[in-house]
Amino acid sequence: MEYRDIYKALEHRWKTTAGFRFLDFMVVIEDQTTMRRICISHKDGPMIITYAPINGDGQHHSQPVSISCKNEADAARALEQLFVQLDQAA
Repeated sequence: MEYRDIYKALEHRWKTTAGFRFLDFMVVIEDQTTMRRICISHKDGPMIITYAPINGDGQHHSQPVSISCKNEADAARALEQLFVQLDQAA
C-alpha cells in the first residue's frame, strides 16, 4: 500500500500528541478486474459508496452510481455485494 508510511506517521502523532486527530473521509479504489473506480465516503451522515466504469487510463466518462449505507457494517455488506455483482458482470 502506497500510504502505509503516511498512516504510520499519523498514528504515531495521534498516540503521542494530545488533541491531534486526522479525519479520513474517503477511500478510493481502482479495480482493474472489473474496470471500476469505487469511492467510499463518510462525513456527518450515512456512508456513501459511489462507483463508475473506468477505461485503461483510469478515466471515467459515465454517470456514477451511488449506494447510501446506514453505518460501517451496512457499507461492508453493500461493498461485498457490489464486488460479487461486478465480478459476475465482468
